[in-house]
Amino acid sequence: MNIYAAIAAFLIAFVYIIFLRKMDIFEKERSIYTLITFVMGCAFLFLVFVLQSIWPLQQMFESEGNFMVRLEFHVVAVALFEEIVKILPFLIMLSFRKVVNEPFDFIKYASVGAMGFATIENVIYFNRYSLEIVESRAFYTCVMHMFTSSVIAYQMMYAKYKLNKSSWLGFLPGFVLAVAVHGIYNALIGHNDTYVFGISLTVALLVLWGRIMNNALNHSPFFDDSVLHKTFRAGIYLLLGWGVIFVYAATGLAIMEGIQAAINFAQEGIVFGLLSGIGLFAALAFPRIRKGEWKSLFRKFGK
Repeated sequence: MNIYAAIAAFLIAFVYIIFLRKMDIFEKERSIYTLITFVMGCAFLFLVFVLQSIWPLQQMFESEGNFMVRLEFHVVAVALFEEIVKILPFLIMLSFRKVVNEPFDFIKYASVGAMGFATIENVIYFNRYSLEIVESRAFYTCVMHMFTSSVIAYQMMYAKYKLNKSSWLGFLPGFVLAVAVHGIYNALIGHNDTYVFGISLTVALLVLWGRIMNNALNHSPFFDDSVLHKTFRAGIYLLLGWGVIFVYAATGLAIMEGIQAAINFAQEGIVFGLLSGIGLFAALAFPRIRKGEWKSLFRKFGK
């Protein structure tokens, strides 16, 4: 295994997970629970291969073809299993009520578990394709994985805190939506003809992920106006962390493939790095937190 690839994958995870912990502004649990969730996310990825190997319909779908052919494959043969496996760490943590004891915990632990899954996936991809894909995997793929797991957790949180029902009431609709979004994303981003639509979808998911977190923070039983400014600090950290990821990838390429490879990466990736970093900051660092308010996830920008 390429040690530089592994470090890059875990560095990306570290940046996102610390951001999520910093966004947990009202009642932050001990870091050991976050670590346990992350480790489970990493370890459980291999269950995907087990599930795929025993799935009788696995060989009935083609991975290449027009959009609908690709969508069928990615929903039935990929997203279905990955979403099952990704949400398991959160469901395990959910059984500990002293740990998941406010709405934001639903989103945080679901995202951390998904980030564990994405980390091992990134190690595999970075070993296969080199560090040149660090930025795209860190932005597109990680955001997608954390969003889809958050959708499941959000529906469960909504059932509990809005509908005053069992959180499990929201699991199935959240899971179906997560699988659908994941399948659409894969079908779009993995083909040159639809790649630009995959980028657009990622940006939309990023905005929605921020709004999901906003609603979760709005309903904390530990709400405290005096700490609201901390979300901006979390955004600053995320922006700085994004810069560290870019510098590390360039440095790793220089060591492994030579200075020219690093220069090419920097020249080709600087614009994307800036835009994606600013996008993360703008979408996530400015929640309009208002105690007890449920905001529509699909409201117009700026409202």
